[in-house]
Amino acid sequence: MRIGLHPSTDLVMTRMCWDGGVETIGALWRDRVRATERRRDIGDALLTFAAGSAFVAVGLVNTGGRSPGLPGDTRWLYLLPLLAICLVMVFKRHHPLAALAAGAVIFGADVAMGGSIGVLLGFFDLVYAAALRAPAGWVRRLELGVGVLVPATAITTFVVSGDPQVSLLVGLAVFAVLGTPLWWGRSVRHQTELAEMAAERARDLERLAELRSEEVVREERTQMARDLHDALAGQLSTIAIQSESILATPNASPERHEQGLRAIRSASVLALREMRSMIGLLRTGADPSTSPARLNELDELVEGFAGQGLRVEVAARPQMSSLPAAVDQAAYRIVQESLTNELKHGGGEVRATVTRNRGALNVEVLGGAWEGSSPPEVSESGGIGLLTMRERAEALGGTFEAGWCEGVDGRRWRVSAVIPLEEMR
Repeated sequence: MRIGLHPSTDLVMTRMCWDGGVETIGALWRDRVRATERRRDIGDALLTFAAGSAFVAVGLVNTGGRSPGLPGDTRWLYLLPLLAICLVMVFKRHHPLAALAAGAVIFGADVAMGGSIGVLLGFFDLVYAAALRAPAGWVRRLELGVGVLVPATAITTFVVSGDPQVSLLVGLAVFAVLGTPLWWGRSVRHQTELAEMAAERARDLERLAELRSEEVVREERTQMARDLHDALAGQLSTIAIQSESILATPNASPERHEQGLRAIRSASVLALREMRSMIGLLRTGADPSTSPARLNELDELVEGFAGQGLRVEVAARPQMSSLPAAVDQAAYRIVQESLTNELKHGGGEVRATVTRNRGALNVEVLGGAWEGSSPPEVSESGGIGLLTMRERAEALGGTFEAGWCEGVDGRRWRVSAVIPLEEMR
């Protein structure tokens, strides 16, 4: 039993086969025949020669109505200028002006023989290539030359023939041969330049985005390094100092060992809490403007340092609930780092003052009095602590100062930061 297909099904299958064959031929033509610029130029020349030869074969020569005056069938002589101009077309991409000059000579010889369509097509292509690829200055000269040649040819024809219609037709013919491909090439060139400018702008924007992304990553790393230093450096230093003291004095009293162990435990608990807080911020992606207030924990911070042997007096503090979170964070970290430095390098009575005055938050920490002839010189570049405190204050539009100052009972190390509040609203 034979099963036949519906006529509409046959039509669909035939159409699919046809489309597939056309697509295959198109891919072959695109990927093999015209895969490179050199192959495209050679292909254009071969196609022009094939079309021009076909026109010669059917007798479409002597288009200008002039005979070369040679005996017999002379149409095959037109293959010589056709072959010459097709050879010139191969070099149009890299030498557009030289190719155009040679093509003009060949075109003139062909016109003197009577003219042929194939040579006309080749010359048309050479003018287009010159407008597309020649230097901009030469293209403007070509435009000026065509603008002068078209009316000059029309006027000369009118002077010779006296017929305005013939003069107009000659002028239009010259414009069609020279002006049309020149205008076409200029238009394509302009569109190409616009496309290149758009692509360059897109590349610049992409590069700018990459630079901004790198800057954001760099700022995040700096922020993380600053937070890690402020949150953990002091506590880890306390643990190291206390543990070293216990190991260095194995015969000390049990009370002294217990005091050192309590200081180690207090510092480790604070470090663990700070680490958990930082991990929570990193996992949730919160920023300083949404992080919890810290100056409310100032008493707990002072108690922790007091347990490590540092006497801290908090002179004043503003209403912490009304402070911007970023200011509150920065002020807390500045006080924390200042107390850490005093614990490591100073000692004695430390005075911390946090006040609010004229739209700014003032933070001041006065270290213990220096006992000795002259205090050591300290540079901000000597450690990370002073640098991170300055960065925190200046990042919010504030100022930061650190140095020795004269007090009633001697020289003291003073840390002062002024952070504006109005800009953070």
